[in-house]
Amino acid sequence: MMPHLPYVDSVAAELTLAAVPAEVVRAEETEHGDLVGLFEWPEDRVTLRWHSADGWRHEAPHCGGPLFIDHIAAPDVVANTVRLLLDGHPPYRSYARWTGAATLDRALADRGC
Repeated sequence: MMPHLPYVDSVAAELTLAAVPAEVVRAEETEHGDLVGLFEWPEDRVTLRWHSADGWRHEAPHCGGPLFIDHIAAPDVVANTVRLLLDGHPPYRSYARWTGAATLDRALADRGC
């Protein structure tokens, strides 16, 4: 079971509502048991990656690295970040959490993440 799937789905839905739908959306579990959510805009060369241990990271033509948003950021924060990156701006800081963060936190703790 992939307990991060509802979070990935929620972020993907918010990206669509915000008119910045990802062309590629994947939820995966690595061979080491880490959970990953991947969102890509290949034409714009922008990628966001959520990792159960490391939180959010991004790659864009003008910048890349960790995002200074909550480990389980609210989907609208992720959508706003994507909008900035796609417009060539650096991301911003926000610590607003997803409404389901407590459930995902517990699932991650149960898995030792």
